[in-house]
Amino acid sequence: MTDGVARVTVHRTHDEDIRQRQVVVRVDDGTAATLMFGESYTKELPAGAHRLKLHNTLVTKKIDFTAAAGEHVEFDVINKPGRLTLGFLSLLGVAPLFLEVKRRELSTRLP
Repeated sequence: MTDGVARVTVHRTHDEDIRQRQVVVRVDDGTAATLMFGESYTKELPAGAHRLKLHNTLVTKKIDFTAAAGEHVEFDVINKPGRLTLGFLSLLGVAPLFLEVKRRELSTRLP
């Protein structure tokens, strides 16, 4: 039954992802999930307004979204290098990675 229920999925599978460092995902004030490259996180939630919070231990993103009853909202999160990432990596062994979040345009209806 989909009365008043929606679903959100965050995918970390994009080809542009640098495939390093974890991304921590939290919907509203719920339990955090840690995504490594190739993983996805799905959560059922009540229809309405929500906040998606993501961070890679350096950069934080907050995305407000609304999910209608029966809707499956999907996002792609991409851990990306900046312009100076490779220089920092070669000099220091660590480098900043930035987060990009894209909402998938085609939402689907729950079965």
